[in-house]
Amino acid sequence: MMSICCLVLAVLSQSIWASAFSSGGVASTNLLRSDHHNKFSARCAVRLWSDVPVGGCDDSDHKYSASSQRSHIVSVKSHNIAGIVNDEGNCDIEIEFGSAACLVCVTGESGSGKSLLVSKALDVVTGGKATNTLVQDQDKESWIELIVRLCEPHLSTVSSTLQHFGIDPLILYHQHTEDTTDVGDHNNEHASVGYLHLQRTLVAGSSGKLKSICRINEKHVSLKTLREIASPLFTTVDVGVASGALARAASRLAMLDIGVEDSLKQQCIQSRDVYKEATKRRKKIKKELESRILPSSMQGNAYGSELEQEQIELLEHWVDELDMFEARVNRFQEAIYEQYSELIADGNGPGSNNIISTLQKFRECVWGEHNDDDDSILANLLQFREDIKAVESQLIAANAAYEGLASLTAPESAAVSLERVRKLLYTISSDDSGPMFEKVERTHELLNIVEESLNECARSIDGGSNSIISTLENASSTGVSMEEVDGLVADWNALARKHGISPYALPTCHTSLRQEIDGNVEALKLLPEAEEDERVALEDYTHACEELSYAREIVASNLSRSVTELLPSLGLECTFQVQLTQRPGGFEDPYCGSETLGVDVVDLLLFHNKVNGGPNESKRGGKIEQVGSSGEKSRVLLAIETCLPGSIGATCNNCSPQHVIQNGNSPISIVYDEIDAHVGGRAAVTIAKLLADQSSGEASRAGNQIIAITHSASVAAIADRHIVIERGSTSGSSSPAVRASVVDGSSRRKEIARMASGDLAMGEAATFADALIRDALLHRDA
Repeated sequence: MMSICCLVLAVLSQSIWASAFSSGGVASTNLLRSDHHNKFSARCAVRLWSDVPVGGCDDSDHKYSASSQRSHIVSVKSHNIAGIVNDEGNCDIEIEFGSAACLVCVTGESGSGKSLLVSKALDVVTGGKATNTLVQDQDKESWIELIVRLCEPHLSTVSSTLQHFGIDPLILYHQHTEDTTDVGDHNNEHASVGYLHLQRTLVAGSSGKLKSICRINEKHVSLKTLREIASPLFTTVDVGVASGALARAASRLAMLDIGVEDSLKQQCIQSRDVYKEATKRRKKIKKELESRILPSSMQGNAYGSELEQEQIELLEHWVDELDMFEARVNRFQEAIYEQYSELIADGNGPGSNNIISTLQKFRECVWGEHNDDDDSILANLLQFREDIKAVESQLIAANAAYEGLASLTAPESAAVSLERVRKLLYTISSDDSGPMFEKVERTHELLNIVEESLNECARSIDGGSNSIISTLENASSTGVSMEEVDGLVADWNALARKHGISPYALPTCHTSLRQEIDGNVEALKLLPEAEEDERVALEDYTHACEELSYAREIVASNLSRSVTELLPSLGLECTFQVQLTQRPGGFEDPYCGSETLGVDVVDLLLFHNKVNGGPNESKRGGKIEQVGSSGEKSRVLLAIETCLPGSIGATCNNCSPQHVIQNGNSPISIVYDEIDAHVGGRAAVTIAKLLADQSSGEASRAGNQIIAITHSASVAAIADRHIVIERGSTSGSSSPAVRASVVDGSSRRKEIARMASGDLAMGEAATFADALIRDALLHRDA
């Protein structure tokens, strides 16, 4: 009975592969085909894709010359990561991905460490987040290293990025020098092959926080530099990444823009930057004009209005009046500063640090300069007046203190009180001897000491050049009277009221009046020119946005059709639609930010097809990020990549439009981490074929190395290289032992059989595995 089941499974596998590979669901699409007239066809607005043939091999030793000339990951090695050891008991786990860019599948039992040793290791070594769980033994060094073989166009891209960070790109040719067949002359800067060696060491600090030591080809770099250089080269797609990418508006638009010609996007970026610069210049000039302070009677006039003769005469009168007042202020500044300079030079400078500070600021202020109100010439003049008044108040207090201490006429002074005490002591004893006489004499002696102290205090207040009163008098000797200061401030305020402006703005108003009467206001001449430049730049940018939007419409229409045709073979009876809308403002006020390009907003819609097909039954669905399950999002993303090669790199890496154009949009490697989970039957076969197509040079512009972490026997059967992660135990160690090995032949058949049936019916499962491998090879070679 079991043999019969095995035969049925083998025959069924052949029919599944045949139907999946020959159905219309295969991604033999051309997203540029459209029945609509392309009004921008002369500009080659949209890229062309041709039908994609299927290719492949049945074992890891089969190599294609095309795939060997494409960039790919050579190996990833982990040391002391998450407490894992190999079957020999040491901490090194190395996974070798082969010598060509092809489809590599990584399989193993659940929990064996596939995702940790591949996708997580790749994320960490390219600058991703590292957690303390990766370094369980903090006494040992933990590191991950990645070796990548670089061919064009990635070699030029990485070289340019290294130069941007001040790193000599020749280091790419100093690795793996023993591979003379591939690398050639390493001293030749135009060598066609290079190697990128990334290493990140994780060190636990005293606080428990991880620190990173990063190297690129043995050269120390910062973690940020490592991330900027390495992360755009690789893309990992799992359920979480797919959900996040499809939920970001910028990522959805970046995906669609893969189908638009780079020259069109570059033109839109350039016209946007020109428009932004023109707007910035116009605003600056207008702000300068608006900052002019004119009398209230002149405010509101047009910038370029002609002045009549009567206005010119009035302006001349105002300017002459303010010229005279400016000269008066300058004389006042010089007089005060010269007086204080002489006092400071003689060593008799003012005792108030506040006055010195105010004088220095006051002297540095220049009439007509644009200063803040708190630091203007008027503010310092008012502060100077307040400082002088404060010194005068201190002088009054010092004189009162002296009177209260040493005056012989003030009834409450200390000197009068002391004399009163002496007189009272004389009345106590009239004898010239005796105990009482001696005590009274002793008291008189003490009063003499007090009197001497009072005299010393009085002299410190007012008794010489160093006394308090003398110091304060010197500080208040400004060479000008307070009446002169008050008169200057009063006239200042009167002129400001006359012109209807703030007193602080009077010097600026003076400058503006001069410019107005001289007719040399530069901004008046530049503003019309700047406004015209901005208008022309806006027209150019609007036109570029229109062309870009039209090209996007074509890509959206064809992508909607192609993905919808492909989804049934992926087990999704759905309709896929790319919906384009415009940002607020549209073409009249196009968006100028750097997050996205143009005025378009992209939504991806997924509608579940009618079950019964009734005329009144409506489709269920909406925006994919809201209605799609995690598995549906992953499969839709795979379908989009199949129809629009390179979209995953632009979508999942979250790069800016300029970055995508400059550095290319096809990553070196795409890691699919169990995106085929919960998928079986014909859908699993289709997923396997789509992954194989992506790895072939015909499936995308540059060809990708595809690394699929999978539990699908169909994917394992069609892979070019099969890596198995196995977990066991080692003697004398409590850490889990992990072995990563490349399998082929009977070992590969055994692993595919295990994936298909577990431990059940291993003989029949092996026969089924043979059928899967044979049929996959036939269809890849077709």
